[in-house]
Amino acid sequence: MNDKNFIEELRQKREEYGVTQTRLAVACGISREYYNRIEKGKQPLNDELREIIEKQIERFNPQEPLFLLIDYFRVRFPTTDALAIIRDVLQLKNAL
Repeated sequence: MNDKNFIEELRQKREEYGVTQTRLAVACGISREYYNRIEKGKQPLNDELREIIEKQIERFNPQEPLFLLIDYFRVRFPTTDALAIIRDVLQLKNAL
């Protein structure tokens, strides 16, 4: 696939996934301005950056399942009201 087709498909995916240029650029480790030049075809795209962009755009694919691995996680809240944390922070319905 040539760069022009890749860029057009990338733009379509980004819009379909509801991702801003800024958000995708940050995920790729580049500035929004640099990403914008790529998407407009004004900045040449090397293979390494192309690979990074392909990988990062798929992280935003709403059809892909969410995968999260947490080995150890500790959070302190300035309250002892567990129900408030469940309801307000975790936004879970009160199952108690």
